[in-house]
Amino acid sequence: MPSDDGEGDQKGPATGHSAGWVPGLAFLAFVVVFAGLPLLLTATNTLYLTHAEHGSTPVFRKEKRGGQEATEERYLTWDVHKRAESSFRPEGTGRDFGFEGRELRGELSFSVPRDCADRRIRWEIRVDGERAGGGSLRWLHTYTVKTDFAIDRTPDSVGITMYWDGGDAGCPSFSAEWKDARVERGPIG
Repeated sequence: MPSDDGEGDQKGPATGHSAGWVPGLAFLAFVVVFAGLPLLLTATNTLYLTHAEHGSTPVFRKEKRGGQEATEERYLTWDVHKRAESSFRPEGTGRDFGFEGRELRGELSFSVPRDCADRRIRWEIRVDGERAGGGSLRWLHTYTVKTDFAIDRTPDSVGITMYWDGGDAGCPSFSAEWKDARVERGPIG
């Protein structure tokens, strides 16, 4: 029996703003897809290498080059007496937003004292424990080598080893510098 006090089980049309969320949600989706996502994806394509607290600790520095369109260059430097080994990890994570490591890139420079050009420098770069590249250098005072190696994933670790047949009183050390050591990423596929 219905109540006559006006508080019964009345079912009527819903009132309020229930349809107002649809345009708002559509606008939010538009902003995320067309404005935010491309910016987010381009910002995650480069993972610089960070020292992983193992081995010789390089000196780290950043420099801005250029005017208004300045680029930031990152340098890892060592003063190597006999041998130096360092481990790094890429900043960030490997499978962010459908991207994966494709290249290990950078520029490795060596400088030996003037009277030590006859000493041989050897170097090797490893990606997750596997040799990616390396070589030996002799007879010059300065060397620059591109460290651009194809890889098939974003590595957990990158290691570098450098040594030479100096380290004595006449040739106490050589300097090494790895400029912009990084993992460049591309789409998974």
